[in-house]
Amino acid sequence: MNAPLQAFPDTAGAPRAFFASSPLECRYGGNSIDGIAVVIERKRVKNISLRVKRDGSAHLSIPARRATLAQGVAFLAAKWEWVKKARARIAAHAGAAEREASAEELARLAALLAELHTAWTTKLDERGVEWKLRRMKTRWGVCNWVKRRISYANMLALAPRECVEYVVVHELTHLRAHNHGPAFKALMDARLPAWRALRRRLKA
Repeated sequence: MNAPLQAFPDTAGAPRAFFASSPLECRYGGNSIDGIAVVIERKRVKNISLRVKRDGSAHLSIPARRATLAQGVAFLAAKWEWVKKARARIAAHAGAAEREASAEELARLAALLAELHTAWTTKLDERGVEWKLRRMKTRWGVCNWVKRRISYANMLALAPRECVEYVVVHELTHLRAHNHGPAFKALMDARLPAWRALRRRLKA
């Protein structure tokens, strides 16, 4: 989450109601605000930015030369409701990830993957690509381009069809582009123009 520097008011004008504790108590390094861990850092970045990590901690980056701590804290205060909502989404996603797919759900996923894999390998003229399902907690899929073998995560059984298709295309694209650089993105743009939106939906 980024915003133009000129949009940031001084801390004196920050909506303090977002914090139960005073935002003026914030400092560089680790902070605890309303029971939430907040890390504030000065970095060589252009804009003040805020993100929430998977462990629920909030990380605020402040440009080393173009903004003050007061401006960064004001931005944090203005976005505090967003921080709480992001933490709630992460917690909900973690709970869903912990649920094991049922045998029936896995069977449906296997049938869907067989359909999508066949359709896309034919469309992309990728021959001899094997695939299998396996338990993975942190990745939706893995492509071994040397052996031309793709593994898909069981937890895709809980994802909508269009997101499963995105993962299939993503992994097949790694047969041609082995990392996530410009070549990979160009191929994905050509193959599945809505892939960025599907990726965001899968991560939400």
